[in-house]
Amino acid sequence: MKYILLFILLFSFFTAFGQESAKKGINYKPINLEEAVNQLKNIHHDTTKQKIFKMTESEFLAGSHMGLGMWMRNNWGLWKGKELAKYFNSIGIFHPDDMSGIILTSYYRELHEQNWKVEEQVQHYQDFWKKSNEHLIRLETHPFYKKMMEEKLDSIEKARLDQKKSDWTSGKKISGYVEQRCGFLLKGMFLRTQIEGTIIGWQSDKLVLHIDNFVDKKKKKRVMKCYDVKDDIILIEDHELFSLIEK
Repeated sequence: MKYILLFILLFSFFTAFGQESAKKGINYKPINLEEAVNQLKNIHHDTTKQKIFKMTESEFLAGSHMGLGMWMRNNWGLWKGKELAKYFNSIGIFHPDDMSGIILTSYYRELHEQNWKVEEQVQHYQDFWKKSNEHLIRLETHPFYKKMMEEKLDSIEKARLDQKKSDWTSGKKISGYVEQRCGFLLKGMFLRTQIEGTIIGWQSDKLVLHIDNFVDKKKKKRVMKCYDVKDDIILIEDHELFSLIEK
């Protein structure tokens, strides 16, 4: 629930940002890490900074990757190779997700008056991609390794699902996002809409949910059609986009 609140909080400034950017002159696109951190300091009000300050670093990063992080990747040209992306390329970072991760980490540490440790952050992502490439090569060339990893992943996923089933029991309230359009191969945040509901039970690895509320009423017909909803009962396959509503 904490991550959902942070997600809403970080997204809430986007509307105001679009309306006020011309007045405040904060629509400047940064060209390096220091400017990016300063931009976030300018964008966020003190109340938002205080909320971030109370979080752990991992909580902040987990909650902001798809909100504030996505906004930076789209608006600061990280996907399009603009000036800020070129800066990161010059220090050995090439994926937009890694770029936004370094910005968010540095911003968090700046608010806490900590050393950003940029070189350490860069090394972390470089090590990740090195291990990832080695892993892919082994998957392609070593059948035994591939089988072992598949069994390990299956075991982890089963354990996670079993734990969720024990926690997400009948009668509990949840909130999350479902696709609002049918037949789209490309899925994304802006093709989703939020619903709230009551858990009925589980059908294998799918969640059976009674829809209590459409946050955006205009999207109701689309969702009803896409998921073949009858009597407000919906079968949720992608329940990773949901979380329990804490009372």
